[in-house]
Amino acid sequence: MEIIHLTSGDYPKYESLLLRRDQLKKDALHYRRSYIKEFGELINKIFEKKIRCIELKKSISFCMLSVNQGKKPDMTELKIYIELRMSEYHTQLNDMISELNSTKHDGTISAQDVKEIKSIYRKIARRLHPDLSSVTEERPELYELWQQVSIAYKCNDLKALSESDFLIERALQQLGVDCQTSVIPDIAEKIATLEADIQKIITTEPYTYKLILEDPYEISEKKEMLKLEYQQYCDYEKNLKIKFDKIIGGK
Repeated sequence: MEIIHLTSGDYPKYESLLLRRDQLKKDALHYRRSYIKEFGELINKIFEKKIRCIELKKSISFCMLSVNQGKKPDMTELKIYIELRMSEYHTQLNDMISELNSTKHDGTISAQDVKEIKSIYRKIARRLHPDLSSVTEERPELYELWQQVSIAYKCNDLKALSESDFLIERALQQLGVDCQTSVIPDIAEKIATLEADIQKIITTEPYTYKLILEDPYEISEKKEMLKLEYQQYCDYEKNLKIKFDKIIGGK
């Protein structure tokens, strides 16, 4: 298929914005993982205490209902009641713990590798990005390779990205395809959407975590705030526990 490059009009702007949005999404993911790595342990401890407080509040409500009906709270029924209603919270906590553990394996990457990853991705994206080329979705083998590229790019996996680049070149040759005609319908609207997407990314979490992560003072302040919040939940838990123990007669 003939290669057609559109170098006039709005196409260059559209392509540039598309690649910028992808880069910002990747940066946002990096800031999220860095944020979790820095503060995740405290955040998880707070959430664990929060779960305990919710559990105690539900237990108190359950027992008060029995007391108001002139009955003694059934501890077996209470246990079943609490397990049923708290399962989603514990699942969420386990997911948070798993994500924190996964960040401990994140390695550092050199500036040269970052530059090469960006270069390879841009080269591939200009040919296969689904928003730039319809051929990618028309050919399952190319779409699968594009998915591999997206994952490797997000993970800063230079080796996998280089391998995908080679496989894409070979696939395009075997299919007799070099590029799809770069005709973007409603390009002005899509440019406006991309600009809005970019603005949203850079002004919301997790991208804005960079403002904290790049400032040692902000990191220290954030940790102090989290420690204070944790202590507040500890105090709240103690008060709830006293109330619960009174209801069930100190058992």
